[in-house]
Amino acid sequence: MSHFLHRSLATKMPIAVRGDGCYIFDSDGRRYLDGSGGAAVACLGHSHPKVIAAIEAQVRKISCAHTVCCWR
Repeated sequence: MSHFLHRSLATKMPIAVRGDGCYIFDSDGRRYLDGSGGAAVACLGHSHPKVIAAIEAQVRKISCAHTVCCWR
């Protein structure tokens, strides 16, 4: 069995609990290189302080606005 591509749903999978830069950490403290992150993670990394600050600033204004519900 590959430790990279699990082929059994009965296998206990690691649980990701946090990310830092290009790494993801599981609940046992093991570090993994994130080889499957999306576009933002690929260019910015996990937990970048400027990204966190921008998200916090936006959420204080409005956290979600569906495009269909945007009135003038």
